[in-house]
Amino acid sequence: MLINELRDINLIIFTDWSNLETAIAEDLMNVLRTLFTHPAREDITLLIDSQRLSDELQDHANSLLFETVLKLSLEDAVSEDLNVGLTGQLTTQQWSIIKSLINFHIPINNEDRYIIQQKEIAQITKCDLSEIQQPSIYEAARRESWHRWGDYFANSESPEKAIPYYRKYLSSCPQEINYYLKLSDVLCKTGQMQGAMETLQNGISNCPQAEELYFWLIIRLKQSQNYLEARNFAQQVSEKFPENYIFKIFSYLMLPETYHTPEEIDTYRAWFQHGLEKLIQEITLNSPDEQKKAFRGISHHTNFFLAYQGKNDVRLQQQYGRLVHQIMAENYPQWIQARPISSVSNNQRIKVGYLSYFLCSWSGTVLFLNWLKYADNQNFEIYSYHIGHQIDAVTQLFQSYSTKFYHLPNNLEQVCQQVIDDRLDVLIFPELGMDATTLCIAGLRLAPIQCMAWGQPVTSGLPTIDYFLSSELMEPVNGQYHYSESLVPLPGVGISYPAIKVDSIRRNRLFFGLREDAIVYISSQAAYKYLPHHDYIYAKIARQVPNAQFMFLRSGISQERLKRAFAAVGLDSLDYCVFSPVLPRDDYFDLLSLADIYLDTFNWAGGNTTLDAIACHLPIVTCPGEFMRGRHSYGFLQAIGVTQTIADDTSEYIQIAVRLAVDIDWRYSVREALKMSINVLFDNPTATQNLEAFIKKAIALRS
Repeated sequence: MLINELRDINLIIFTDWSNLETAIAEDLMNVLRTLFTHPAREDITLLIDSQRLSDELQDHANSLLFETVLKLSLEDAVSEDLNVGLTGQLTTQQWSIIKSLINFHIPINNEDRYIIQQKEIAQITKCDLSEIQQPSIYEAARRESWHRWGDYFANSESPEKAIPYYRKYLSSCPQEINYYLKLSDVLCKTGQMQGAMETLQNGISNCPQAEELYFWLIIRLKQSQNYLEARNFAQQVSEKFPENYIFKIFSYLMLPETYHTPEEIDTYRAWFQHGLEKLIQEITLNSPDEQKKAFRGISHHTNFFLAYQGKNDVRLQQQYGRLVHQIMAENYPQWIQARPISSVSNNQRIKVGYLSYFLCSWSGTVLFLNWLKYADNQNFEIYSYHIGHQIDAVTQLFQSYSTKFYHLPNNLEQVCQQVIDDRLDVLIFPELGMDATTLCIAGLRLAPIQCMAWGQPVTSGLPTIDYFLSSELMEPVNGQYHYSESLVPLPGVGISYPAIKVDSIRRNRLFFGLREDAIVYISSQAAYKYLPHHDYIYAKIARQVPNAQFMFLRSGISQERLKRAFAAVGLDSLDYCVFSPVLPRDDYFDLLSLADIYLDTFNWAGGNTTLDAIACHLPIVTCPGEFMRGRHSYGFLQAIGVTQTIADDTSEYIQIAVRLAVDIDWRYSVREALKMSINVLFDNPTATQNLEAFIKKAIALRS
């Protein structure tokens, strides 16, 4: 029995095939006679369990079923509308799926007693033949199947097939809040954002007190780049539900992912600053209920997009960080006390913990994987706390490099208690600002020394984070003024990246929509790293390199903004710009190897993407920004001594990008220099030794 043979109402009987054929045939006759005349027979599939039968006995059971149907046809009791079949032998996965779509187990006289006593079978609802004829029973079964089929397809490779099932279910059960959310999610995943928002609006009309529907409509409006509408709606919702701190935070602190003009950045930043001040003024934490509501609010928010405005965020981050700490301290007063260094008093190895939602294949934590790999295990114990959901090959590496590894998703209190029980000396957060739960945890005092690294290279603003672990080559002279933490500029770039293996090229340029004769510039950042201040640069390069093609990965920069920038110099951006979604790893490295020049972004430079380009010996044009987050590529190139493509300003950036295009010999020499110098960046234990030297010094200062 195949899954696609199932229908809206799926029934099953568990026949004891060891009984007499006459007894089995009588059961089949009774069940089929009833179902062949059922008013909803065109929507019914009857499964006859035969999973434990051999191939030979399967054939015999099929013959018996055929004979039974033939006898019923003589009574004119057979209808082709009913779907009937043996289950056959099923894999565990097939049976698990089919079982989840079965509505009723129909009891018969000759049942397999062993099977029906199993717990998984006992969980299937029983329904007598007399009951299945009742309209209320089979209508309820049909409704149940709609949401079951919806759930099945929503998690399959064809999620769009869930849409009609969810819609039918909601038309008959308009108060089912969770299914508005599920339908909206599927519509969003399949690129139907307008439908996703309309579904939530319909849910709000039918369930006006369902706060989660309002929450997700705000999120969907923001995802569709209707930022003003999202912000205004959040303000309306905050007034409707004044005790919901989540909506208050949304209404005050919501920021766009991208901007159309530089002036728009200033407008939203002013709104954010004013909103943050109001949020702090209005906070009340006088009762456990108020404390919990405030906690729920901050556990759904980070200031992630604030950092992509290209400004100094230290004051705003400090204000928000103090608010987070205040709320966490009220909810968990037992976890804000100063803690002693345990390793010194007990003459033990130093205990260092790493806590993140992203101990997996995520760029902001892979940067620091070798800190664990090259740890001095004679003097250090490594504890890792993975609080996210994704488990992959990199997660396994984090685990293999750890003395103890914990996977603790969805349970902040369990995570905190485990860290306390482990009595760490140092707790390091590879990133802070990406995940709200991690930020909340960091607002507590779980270890005597708490540090953050530059997975998200912006100050946390939290009074509970002591040190910001940075890079000597990436920090400007006045770097300390950008952090509330004490700045620790580790020697060099501060990290050693896992070695990158670049395989032979499999693709050609045409595969990526690129011309074979073009000078291909690649820029591979997320859209929010491109500020409108610098759109003109690509057009200026194109004016001097007529055969240029700019490949933007992850769809990158706003196409509307590029069109405007190119038009300003009399060019059509469509003649020069190519856009690609995220690529599989092999294709991505093929593209890097086929490109001519890598263009770094301003204000927020490439990190992992720059290292990928270096591994492919791709010349990198960069201009160091004001803050560390705009100086990653600068630091990497300084470390390997390939500095001739580092610009002092935008004008020189354009000049270098043009020269690399027209001066083939120079471009080749840069490639060769990269090829000869990259070993210092990859799989070098020195970075870990420098980190451990700092840790020992920090502990000595506290002892």
